[in-house]
Amino acid sequence: MISVYGDCFDWLGRLSKRGDLFDIVIVDPPSTSVGKKKKRWSIKKDMPALAKLATSCVKPGGQLWTSTNCASLNISKFAGMCNQGIEESGRKFTLERVAPMPYDHPTIGQQPVKNLVWRIE
Repeated sequence: MISVYGDCFDWLGRLSKRGDLFDIVIVDPPSTSVGKKKKRWSIKKDMPALAKLATSCVKPGGQLWTSTNCASLNISKFAGMCNQGIEESGRKFTLERVAPMPYDHPTIGQQPVKNLVWRIE
């Protein structure tokens, strides 16, 4: 198992160039951030690019797990952004599962956490 801490665009780019492929790639970015190149990240505008890059590191038949806790982003919009990025990768895929929060994590109203599991061919 490999666990990497750092700028996701930097690391996913490196891993992809090396041809490293994984059974599961989990992407759980912050809603907003500033990277080491002082570039502002926003899930609302940058998630498709992240999903595309992450897809390049998934083995055929593997899974891409995407997650966000951005309260101002509904599940349909988040799924659409992930779908766009994976589609741009040129690989075939299916949305395999929408994984809700466990019962011991109650919320009032719409759940802020969205977890989507994609099967990448």
